[in-house]
Amino acid sequence: MKTYYLKFGSGNPANFTALAPTFTVFNANGVTALAAPGITETPAGSGLYSFMYAPTLSILFLADGGSNLANTDRFLTGALDPIHAVDEKMGYTTDSFGTTLVDPSTVLGYLKRNQEFQEGDSTFTKATGVWDISTRGSSTLLREKHLTNTTTSATKTGQ
Repeated sequence: MKTYYLKFGSGNPANFTALAPTFTVFNANGVTALAAPGITETPAGSGLYSFMYAPTLSILFLADGGSNLANTDRFLTGALDPIHAVDEKMGYTTDSFGTTLVDPSTVLGYLKRNQEFQEGDSTFTKATGVWDISTRGSSTLLREKHLTNTTTSATKTGQ
């Protein structure tokens, strides 16, 4: 989720406090109506309003500050784009690299997984044909592959 801010009217936003703004239009790609998030004054008494949203499509919106405002101060138009959330998709140094069942949720998580894979340990058990690939220090199993060898080819299967 990303926090977006709105300011109604011109000049000092403190002149426009205690409004109850709403979205009258909140459409994906300017066509499909979506459930709009709530808008709150943050911090209270500041005349600054915010809402939280995580756009996955381009969003077109029209926000109405309320009928007690003059028409020139009342309406705000804007757009949200998924690129606004790029910092959220990149991730944080604490992001998980996932498990054998769950993929990482951010680019940084995938990068960490790749590093763990490159620097990790692997064990091949000839008797079973199982190749286990683990993180550094062999603490977490990243992948397990099954190798078969015939007189004509070698085959790898698994996750």
